[in-house]
Amino acid sequence: MKFRVKPSMKENWRYIAFELISEAEPASEKDITRAILNSVTRLLGEVGASKTNIWLLEYSKGKGLIRCSHTAVTNVVASVTTITEINDKRALLHVLGVSGTIKKAKEKYLKKR
Repeated sequence: MKFRVKPSMKENWRYIAFELISEAEPASEKDITRAILNSVTRLLGEVGASKTNIWLLEYSKGKGLIRCSHTAVTNVVASVTTITEINDKRALLHVLGVSGTIKKAKEKYLKKR
């Protein structure tokens, strides 16, 4: 017998589009992930960070997409904006917008202008 989760019990995700503004060359995906997780843990604590269900979905050419729980969007955006340096170089993550689907987040915020 296969266990199925009802649609009402599934996690609702939000997708946060961001861009990296940095003095040096763009950081690697690993460095961005470390900076995001450190800032969320620093601001919300370990219990609060675990409730956000944060995940870096993609990052390339200074722009990226973060997935998080719909109940924690404001906390994640606040945490991401507190990042001031990555790899001991001045940098910040500018939030471009929040969307309910990956497709719309890419169309509205990550396509070239």
